[in-house]
Amino acid sequence: MVRTLQIVQHLRPGGLEKLVLNLVRFASPHHHVYIASLEGNLSAAIKAWPELAMFKDKLIFLNKPQGVHLKTAYQLRKVIQEFNITTIHSHHLGPLLYSRLALIGLNRTHIHTEHDSWHLQDPKQKNMTRWLLKSKNIALVADAPSVAKDLQQLLGRAANHIIYNGIDCHFFCIGDQTQARHYLNLPQDGTFIGSAGRLVSEKGIDTMIHALSSLPAQYQLVVAGDGYESLNLKQLARQLGVAKRIHWLGYCEDMRYFYRAINVFCMPSRHEGLPLALLEAQASGKPIVATRIGAIPDFTYPDSSQLVLPDDPKQLSQALQHVITQNICEHKIAQFIQQFADVRTMTAAYEALGR
Repeated sequence: MVRTLQIVQHLRPGGLEKLVLNLVRFASPHHHVYIASLEGNLSAAIKAWPELAMFKDKLIFLNKPQGVHLKTAYQLRKVIQEFNITTIHSHHLGPLLYSRLALIGLNRTHIHTEHDSWHLQDPKQKNMTRWLLKSKNIALVADAPSVAKDLQQLLGRAANHIIYNGIDCHFFCIGDQTQARHYLNLPQDGTFIGSAGRLVSEKGIDTMIHALSSLPAQYQLVVAGDGYESLNLKQLARQLGVAKRIHWLGYCEDMRYFYRAINVFCMPSRHEGLPLALLEAQASGKPIVATRIGAIPDFTYPDSSQLVLPDDPKQLSQALQHVITQNICEHKIAQFIQQFADVRTMTAAYEALGR
């Protein structure tokens, strides 16, 4: 019996966090998967993300204080031993650090996935990541070819494997737009641009709001997600006179309806790896306008996508108008994602590494 512990920094709604939940949800019968969150506690996490309640028996919270806290490594080591964990799977730098400390003297399989490379532009993070990955006992995984290329250039270490992030293409699929708009209490008329993710600076929603101000009045923006930039973004919308054209959904429990309700999905991010929302939107048949960063160019259907530079509202608005006025074949977009980014393929690939 393989017993894997996924280690993440926190369990707040986000692409990486949804990915590790799927590794629990789609695990094969002989594979037991748990998630250790360095930060937070169970009750607060479930309150912020109700979906976690169904996984509560698989979740472990270490409630790490701010900064480096060596006691957290000791707590993690105890979890590994008490749960008889055979495979550690860390995601990003913090979990990598605490995993290496917790595994000193223990013989366990260690998989580490890098989901982006932009954080390696910081010399401190780059040097620490390079040092922690020196061990030959770590299987390094990149989730996209562009990430693997950056890891080689920035760290001088080749990824051992490339495993694409996967989504549930049975769940995210083409559906009825009228029903979806009714479910979300959105108007039935109008052209809807959708953006989703944490409302933080790196997601570039402010660029989208600036772009909206130069688009025709029938264009409306639907935003799914929450974050510390929420109040600033709403103030910006009021200043630009577009507040009445933006629908703030906050945390959206069933994202299928969000993707089905919109006409085009926009990702104006300043930093990204391989965002799950990009895959989910296309699996739902939606064309993409996004920034040309990270792994986004690797996973956008070329016949219906427009890629732009970050922080360029004029280019973004022009790209949105171009895409919205084109004839789009939703089924071709969905098939593009289905052929390589299904969660079942991803889960099987990771499980093969942990045997």
